[in-house]
Amino acid sequence: MESLEECSRKIMIKELPDFFVLYERRIGNYRSLSGQWSDFLEKYRNYITNHTVFLERTFDDPSITDTDTCLYDICMSVDKNCTLENTCTIQGGTCAVYPFRGLAKHIYAAYQTIFNIWLPQSRYTLDNRCGFDIYRTIDCDSMYMELDICLPVKS
Repeated sequence: MESLEECSRKIMIKELPDFFVLYERRIGNYRSLSGQWSDFLEKYRNYITNHTVFLERTFDDPSITDTDTCLYDICMSVDKNCTLENTCTIQGGTCAVYPFRGLAKHIYAAYQTIFNIWLPQSRYTLDNRCGFDIYRTIDCDSMYMELDICLPVKS
């Protein structure tokens, strides 16, 4: 985990837009996400545009939930005219945004740093909106990732 100073240098408080998304809810181990994403992208490839944003909502902490029964949504932004039933809006607003850059196996440590080191010592508290990750880059061979961890906060 990072120190408070390291984490504080990375986190930015931003106003994020709402995201209208196509999603699929999954139950399983977060480590199987790469295969899940491949299936999802193949299934909905006709909805991908140059403006598509890929997101994920995770609902469980694998340190207190059986790692094979974690609940998560795989999402991608779509046009508001999308008529598929599995769409919803992920609320934006004020978020603490942590730009994660590294191997997938280190994402858990980044979350622990944010929740256990940064958040308790910041002037912010979580609000009741759902947190999400915005995927920027994924190298499936090395599992190097660039994503923004977005936590809804209020001051």
